[in-house]
Amino acid sequence: MMNGMTVLAVILARSGSKRCPNKNFLPYKGTPLINLALDAAKASRYIDTVKLSLDADRPPELCTDTATSEDVLRYHLAKMPHDWVVLLQPTSPLRTVEDIDGCIETAHMGDGCISTLKGQPNGAVYVAKADWLMEHDFSHPGLFKYGMPADRSLDINEPEDFLK
Repeated sequence: MMNGMTVLAVILARSGSKRCPNKNFLPYKGTPLINLALDAAKASRYIDTVKLSLDADRPPELCTDTATSEDVLRYHLAKMPHDWVVLLQPTSPLRTVEDIDGCIETAHMGDGCISTLKGQPNGAVYVAKADWLMEHDFSHPGLFKYGMPADRSLDINEPEDFLK
């Protein structure tokens, strides 16, 4: 909880990936990607509820590569209302709890925040007010940016990324 407001973290772990099948469940340096995301979320000072969102937890249309992350977040927010939502993708294994909490703190200055590397989204942390997310998405230019260094901005998309 932050400033009396509840915070839901959703870890999206869709099984379908064309470039790297089941990547969300594969180990990075000995630990499955989903476990790294779960551990970081649970260590946050602000996150009240952590939801691991698997294909079985949502309608089939939200398990395709055309479904947006925001659509999945809206689905979970409808089932588990919270004031704020945090999206953590398992494919960002080097993000720290400090990055998560820093992004949440920055988000509270407005409607939301995304983590970046040199000003560009790095996929590690997305935070938004739940009611704001009902009408917007994370590409909105008004969101705050939380800068992260390159050594924590790994985004796993290809099998060779597991070697970095």
